[in-house]
Amino acid sequence: MLELSLESYSKLTDGIEAKLDEADFVAENETRRYSHDEVFSRLRGKING
Repeated sequence: MLELSLESYSKLTDGIEAKLDEADFVAENETRRYSHDEVFSRLRGKING
């Protein structure tokens, strides 16, 4: 079992939490929604060039 101090855990998760907070803010303030197909076809296009 792995044990982490609260400080170590915070270092690992603070950046992720900040991005999730940013995504929540945008979702609350933006009316445009994207479908699964729109998101992943765009992502595939960027990955495949």
